Amino acid sequence: MTQIEFEHTLLGMRPKMMRIATDFFHNEEDAEDIVQEVYVRMIKRGWQQGDELENLLIRATKNLCVSVWRRQKLRETEQLEGIKEPEACHSADTSLIQQERQESLEVAILRLPPSEQRLIRMKGDELSLDEISTQTGIPKRTVSVMLSTARKRLLNILETKNYDR
Repeated sequence: MTQIEFEHTLLGMRPKMMRIATDFFHNEEDAEDIVQEVYVRMIKRGWQQGDELENLLIRATKNLCVSVWRRQKLRETEQLEGIKEPEACHSADTSLIQQERQESLEVAILRLPPSEQRLIRMKGDELSLDEISTQTGIPKRTVSVMLSTARKRLLNILETKNYDR
């Protein structure tokens, strides 16, 4: 395959790549960014004899969509963890607001699967990953992944106020 054929194949696959990325993000701008990034990576990588370029482009587009989505979700989770509670005031309004937040959190936790509820409560009791792993018999890395998933679900429930599903 010559350089011209390589570039022609890249350009010819653009509509399909855009469709994949748009279906994933539901946003033309994000899809365009994904396709451009795949182009840049493919041009830097080049091609090798035996490459099925069309399949490679589709796979690269899907993989990049997932990677970008994961980065976005990780940032959202880190932002949630970084939220600090406002300084405690001793007014009745503040106490009521805190009580309502706690109740909302409890209702949201109850929407999680039982295994995730248990892990969230254990972490809320300030147990370390090692302690949770020891008590549950679940490997530490798995506990970490499960807690991350539970936090994301909890955040989604709280954001959508989706308590009654």
